[in-house]
Amino acid sequence: MGIEIRETCDVQKRVRHLGLQSPGDLSILPRNIGTAASYDELVHESSVTTVRSLFRQEGIQETRIEPDGKDIPCIQENEFSLLLPTLFVGSLILSGNTHLLDLALNVISSYATDFFKGIPGRKKVVLKVVVEQKGKSTCREVHYEGDPEGLKSV
Repeated sequence: MGIEIRETCDVQKRVRHLGLQSPGDLSILPRNIGTAASYDELVHESSVTTVRSLFRQEGIQETRIEPDGKDIPCIQENEFSLLLPTLFVGSLILSGNTHLLDLALNVISSYATDFFKGIPGRKKVVLKVVVEQKGKSTCREVHYEGDPEGLKSV
């Protein structure tokens, strides 16, 4: 449990291969963007709808990668964890508008805290943030798994 950082696929290349639209400064990626063989295999976490709604309420602009008129289905896990959607952060946001990323992570952190309010016992949140590395053919993935309070460290 905690934070793990690792190299991951070139997201721009993967979205082109899968027939998706190019991600913007802040996008939500399907769970299996790096391993899906085709568009039909892609799935989002079930929390994607809620996170998108919260982003809209806070004025956070997310660039959708789904082609117009198409949706990526959601998958529901049967465990009591909060599996958050994977965020994509473009290289420009890190150099020019880190406030947007801070705001998005604060919205997600508040949502996770509220999600578990009044629920006793162990609470587990899983969040991946994929960061585009300017001029490189790979991205970095920050994988967080732990309690809701630990999200602030991401």
